[in-house]
Amino acid sequence: MCGIVGSFRISAQQPIAEERMRAALQCIAHRGPDDEGLLSIGRATLGQRRLSIIDISAAGHQPFVDDGGRFSIVFNGEVFNYRELKAELESQGHTFRSHTDTEIVLRMYAIKGPDFLHDLNGFFALAIHDKEKDVLFLARDRFGVKPLWWCEVDGHFHFASELRALISLGVPCNTDRSSLFQYLRYQYVAAPHSILVDAHKLEAGCSMHVGSDGVMQDKWYDLVKALSGSKKPTATVHSLFELLNDAVRARLVADVPIGTFLSGGLDSSIISALAKRHHAHLHTFSIGFADDPYFDESNHAEAVAKHIGSDHTTFKLTREELASNYEALLDAIDEPFADSSALPSYILCQRTRQHVTVALSGDGADEVFGGYRKHQAELRMRKPGVIEKAVSALAPLWGALPRSRNNALSDRIRQLHRFAGLTHLAAQARWLALAGFEQTDVVEKLLGGQPPAEVARRELRMVEAVGKLADFNGSLLADVLTVLPNNMLHKVDLTSMAHGLEVRTPFLDKRVVEFAFAMPADAKLRKGQGKFILRDTFGHLLPGSTLARRKQGFDVPLRGMYLGPLSGTLNALLNRSLVEAAGLSWRAVGDVRAELASTSPGESQATVHALLVYLAWWKRWMS
Repeated sequence: MCGIVGSFRISAQQPIAEERMRAALQCIAHRGPDDEGLLSIGRATLGQRRLSIIDISAAGHQPFVDDGGRFSIVFNGEVFNYRELKAELESQGHTFRSHTDTEIVLRMYAIKGPDFLHDLNGFFALAIHDKEKDVLFLARDRFGVKPLWWCEVDGHFHFASELRALISLGVPCNTDRSSLFQYLRYQYVAAPHSILVDAHKLEAGCSMHVGSDGVMQDKWYDLVKALSGSKKPTATVHSLFELLNDAVRARLVADVPIGTFLSGGLDSSIISALAKRHHAHLHTFSIGFADDPYFDESNHAEAVAKHIGSDHTTFKLTREELASNYEALLDAIDEPFADSSALPSYILCQRTRQHVTVALSGDGADEVFGGYRKHQAELRMRKPGVIEKAVSALAPLWGALPRSRNNALSDRIRQLHRFAGLTHLAAQARWLALAGFEQTDVVEKLLGGQPPAEVARRELRMVEAVGKLADFNGSLLADVLTVLPNNMLHKVDLTSMAHGLEVRTPFLDKRVVEFAFAMPADAKLRKGQGKFILRDTFGHLLPGSTLARRKQGFDVPLRGMYLGPLSGTLNALLNRSLVEAAGLSWRAVGDVRAELASTSPGESQATVHALLVYLAWWKRWMS
């Protein structure tokens, strides 16, 4: 795991200056605290910051050059079947000078070219230079676990693991208004776009070829096409158990200390229970909220840890401790990203890193197996019964009652109000509405006008997956292709790599994902039973209380923090000169702030958080 940067001269006469490459590497030093490497060869310059996980010796130094000197690579990620691939190559007479997966990846490319990607089971972003042809090949993993940014500036092609490195390399800082609209609506900017007009994200499952004739992109992995060639699963429970158990086993391979995140929810509990089968002295980690019992799940995590026999650590946080890390999180964000669960995730990763270098998580299960509350809402809207029809009929009542995320009753009213407002929409429009965190009319007021036409085109692209698979699998596919890489996995990469912690996601093993999507949706979730196949398959490993719990989510008590310890940050960023300079309506921002302080704050705490993240970003990078 690490951070990578690089440059390729497409038409420029001079290579990029070494000091600029060094500065770009310094921008991502947090991703790789163990080593730094830089190599200029042909038209290319490749750089890497290394977090040593497999073969922590100097033999794993990058950029890694093959024995013949033709191919060079910078690699960010892990290949979990590299030992099997290495054994196969050795049986054919190949020899290796290191024990890294990076050397295996480079050898596979030398033998098979871009087709080698299909042999990899893991997550990665990589760049390979071919000295003989003087061309660059880049690729990103199937589901977008690892990021890869790129731009073209003054005849140069630049790439990096983070936007801040691209800015250091010279990408123009011009805000994309369509991206800003999308950010305020969904809390993220979806690939291939970014908050900057000239910066781009390589999409999950895609590759690039860069040469003197320019840049070409290709899609090397398509989940729908992969499913068309697979058999329908049989022996469902047994097969799923074996697949996920093996995915966890493979992800416990490391030459450094390793543990798991354990929230007490179903997904992380399953991963931790399986990991304990393979790791006798497993360390598990969770976070709790000392001042806000409604948001605190730590007692559930501790119950699971006791049940499976792990060595468990709970980090209990006060509002003051959360607030003291808020500005550090803002500094870590180099593109506006407003999922508020990034704050506890940031602190959890920071404190976990003091104990281990690698942590397994349950991320991906909700998107693949249908575990979000929005999935239950969508099922009920598709087949409404008496209760669903009554909730819709009572829409005026829900609208009149206080709504917020701060306690069980008001949060339930908030959910019912949202449900009643969406029942009349078609499937694709509902998906967009359920994926959004802010109403379109509110975003229009904040930006002082209707969205650019480009926004509608982007939204059509976001929902086209809904119709690509039968029944509810289409909605889950849209989540896997859009929400997963741009929200959940981005959050994990952002908050973990800020502290040099590698996070591995067994639920996103390609075998598990393809197996899950080969099933009909009703084999995975039903009304009132999200992810029930996971309960059926792994329930015997867990305490009964875990199986009976409703999904809570990683919510944060933001409102209490904004009205308390973060009031100074609120006042500093929500000032008129900054708000208007950043292209926002001062009046509309004031309305949101007033709603936050009211008895019915609704979704305002999420909106305020999105505004603060954007304004802190604008102040740092654009002013």
